[in-house]
Amino acid sequence: MKQTKSQKKREQSRQSRLLKYSLSAKTTLLQGLFVTGLTVASSLLAPYLVKYLLDNELSTGAGLRVNFLILVLASYLGTILISAVMRYFSTLLLHKAANKIAMRMQLDAFAHVQKLPIKFFDQLPAGQVVSRITNDTKAVRVLYQVVLAQLMLAGIYALGIYIGLALIDPFLILIALTSVPVMYLLFRDFKGKSAKYNRIYRSKLSELNGNLNENIQAMEVISSLGKEKQIYREFSVISDQVYEQSRNMTRLFSYSAFNATQTIQYLLLAAVLLYFGFGHLTAAYWVPIGTLYVFVDYMLILFNQLNNAMTRVGDLERARSAADHIFELLDLETVREGTRMAPVSTGRIAFENVTFAYDEEAVLKDINFEVAPGQTVAFVGQTGSGKSTIMNLLFAFYQPQQGRILFEGEPLAELDYKSFRRQMAIVLQDPFLFTGTILSNITLDRAHISRADAERALREVGGGQFLERLEHGLDTDVIEKGAGFSSGERQLISFARALAHNPRILVLDEATSSIDSETESAIQSAMRRLEEGRTTLIIAHRLSTIRHADQIIVLDQGRIAEQGVHDELIAMNGIYRSMYEAQSQEIYS
Repeated sequence: MKQTKSQKKREQSRQSRLLKYSLSAKTTLLQGLFVTGLTVASSLLAPYLVKYLLDNELSTGAGLRVNFLILVLASYLGTILISAVMRYFSTLLLHKAANKIAMRMQLDAFAHVQKLPIKFFDQLPAGQVVSRITNDTKAVRVLYQVVLAQLMLAGIYALGIYIGLALIDPFLILIALTSVPVMYLLFRDFKGKSAKYNRIYRSKLSELNGNLNENIQAMEVISSLGKEKQIYREFSVISDQVYEQSRNMTRLFSYSAFNATQTIQYLLLAAVLLYFGFGHLTAAYWVPIGTLYVFVDYMLILFNQLNNAMTRVGDLERARSAADHIFELLDLETVREGTRMAPVSTGRIAFENVTFAYDEEAVLKDINFEVAPGQTVAFVGQTGSGKSTIMNLLFAFYQPQQGRILFEGEPLAELDYKSFRRQMAIVLQDPFLFTGTILSNITLDRAHISRADAERALREVGGGQFLERLEHGLDTDVIEKGAGFSSGERQLISFARALAHNPRILVLDEATSSIDSETESAIQSAMRRLEEGRTTLIIAHRLSTIRHADQIIVLDQGRIAEQGVHDELIAMNGIYRSMYEAQSQEIYS
């Protein structure tokens, strides 16, 4: 019973939210509904004109009134043309409304994703997120664009046809209504099974997209390890599951759509012909031939619409399932942040008794340190010691379970994140470039950074020769992820991006570990000049690059094991000295 209540509640929530999105295009939708009504009215009027000719002009035996006949035939042709024109505008309006609603939903989903905590992206593959924002919103667009239009059209046609038959011959409406219970049961069965199959199908398709996205990104690693066959088998298993659900839908469609409905249609036509023939042969009652024509024409129209509607029930369930996926995404809790604007930074930062765990095991344990304005502080330690986690906490990508982080003496959790992130910049070990140009990647379209500023920043980090070598300079195109540039060149652009921003706090997350010694030397030279008056935090892999740091913090298994300047740490004869000597031996061996 609980599950039934839960499903009912989810259904009501979905309907309410879809209605809310529908209201964003209510004017266009209402126009579409009105024009759809005109389409049906003109379409159903045409058979009435034929009926009038058959029953009043051709069956009386009187002479034909040619002018009147031409007038009726012209009216018949006019209603057909009006119906076609109205159908065109109806489709146009409903598609316009559908595109507007889908766009609004897609924008809302993407805006919400930007506010989600970083841990969400750690848990869900990027391909599944992309699938929800693109494929699922596309499926919802089909809901408005095709499904609702088709189902609504079928409903309006059915109503108009039954009213028309009731006005002609009450017994004919009884014959037509005998199909209603059967069609209801058929639709109900199709809808239930379609919902089940589509729910599984969407889930498997999302899993397939996630798997595909991961494999494409890791193609170099897969090829280098010779894992193509294994990855292909894993992909094939998921692909087969998607295919099986498609087969289930095909089987359901094969027996329900057209097959079952056409059988019912033939039975109804046979029944009305028996009714018509029996009346004429026995002279028990008289059924005009025009009335028979209207019934046959209406039944052909009705079942054509029902067949079209039946084929769209699967799309309806797919759209409902897709809407659930989108609303599940929109219901995820966003990052909670303070509302107070951050003060203008001098570069003062402090960690007080900070403990943090991504899952259950703590990555950082009781971390305490303070960074004074203008200081250069380096963090070193073995992989997994918590260096990068400190930077993630500083940018408020995650929140510590215990302790607090202070920004200019104020708790970071109480501040508006954007206001303090604007005063910081980070350069990552694996630089990320956006599709565009070198200029757009440095400025990120920030109005306060001019072209001259961008070029100056790139030259200051040692990118002068790199820039001169490019035919189009700063206007050189950058394709996805900066493919076509070396890792060192990508890092230079990323570093120039940070410098052009002129941050009060500069974070280097192993920013020199993936570049050659010559490029590193140029960056280090520029960094020495830029560190004055700016707080710089460095996660260091090469210890030789941080000997000048005002503080070196050595992390070991999530705790601060040693702290001091280079000479003090060497004198301690502890972890730092062991790491430094080991790296020195590697260099000179």
